[in-house]
Amino acid sequence: MAERLKDKLLDQDKMVDIVCGPDAYRSIPRLLSIRRLTNQGTANVMLSADETYADITPVRLDENSVSAFLSIMRGCNNMCSYCIVPFTRGVERSRDVDSIAGEVHGLREQGVKEIVLLGQNVNSYRDTSVSKLYPSLPALNDTTDVNNDGGNQLSRGFTSLHKRRAHENTRSFADLLEVVAKVDPESLRVSFTSPHPKDFPDSVLATIRDNVNISRNIHLPAQAGSDTVLQRMRRGYTFDSYLRLVENIHKFIPDATLSTDMIVGFCGETDEEFKQTLRLMELVQFDMAYMFAYR
Repeated sequence: MAERLKDKLLDQDKMVDIVCGPDAYRSIPRLLSIRRLTNQGTANVMLSADETYADITPVRLDENSVSAFLSIMRGCNNMCSYCIVPFTRGVERSRDVDSIAGEVHGLREQGVKEIVLLGQNVNSYRDTSVSKLYPSLPALNDTTDVNNDGGNQLSRGFTSLHKRRAHENTRSFADLLEVVAKVDPESLRVSFTSPHPKDFPDSVLATIRDNVNISRNIHLPAQAGSDTVLQRMRRGYTFDSYLRLVENIHKFIPDATLSTDMIVGFCGETDEEFKQTLRLMELVQFDMAYMFAYR
């Protein structure tokens, strides 16, 4: 809200002294000082390119719950034409694997039995820090048959509109999944949301397959079935490449269940284009679908 409304909050609500976006929380003392010195409202809603909140331990509102959400990254680089997330959450940045593993161990000690890894584009996770806990973490990515996005591998036939710089220390989402799943393979269940279809290379699918405590329920947002609509949406894949990904998922994980997101009536969508979405639904036979009318 702070990023979206900005100075309007100061202008329209006389009870508001400062406006601070989540990424700018470290500037709260400075903003309060400015308010005291000038007696005028002030704001800082700048989006950060590196703030991950890694040194903040979230407060658990329900300490008796056996499930916990754990944020591993923030922001999105995909720039889909219908989405405001990159403008309100900023560019992608990921927490380091050590801080995430430490939080998982702490949650497990508190009795948590299920951890949901969170991110606006959760499976594009990429940690380029130097790990102290996992200095010899093996590279799980198969670089022979998939696209490369700055050290992260992409699903076959998918493209990334935002190109990241490669880094020799890159630990991918597959690496992180392996670390989290191994904290307690017998008692801890692991799932994640919300992913992008382009970030499901073989390494991620193999990690899910090889760790029975990782959920087999895979969310695979399609948004549309028409190649021309997908192009207008800037999704970076086609009808055929999406179907090949579905086939690959079932090849690696035969018991996988699939859910999706669909947008109906996107800008300029024709009846013929909509029929391609219906065809995709018929071919994939999703177990669950979240559907939205574009307005």
